[in-house]
Amino acid sequence: MKLTVHKAVEPDLTYNGHRISVTSVGNGWRATIYPPGSLAALPESPASLEYCPREAIIVEAKWIVDGRCTVSR
Repeated sequence: MKLTVHKAVEPDLTYNGHRISVTSVGNGWRATIYPPGSLAALPESPASLEYCPREAIIVEAKWIVDGRCTVSR
């Protein structure tokens, strides 16, 4: 039997009250954004199936959160 080694699970990020969960997908990343108190993710949560740095998808997710916070004021 072959054992697989998995990376440690990193905790979700919190930014302006929104929870951002970053997971690998394909060669890239998906940042699922949850509004405060919600179990449903935003449909505009960013993802990239092609290679990109993890930090790049986090920056894009924060940009989306900032845009939502600006609109709601």
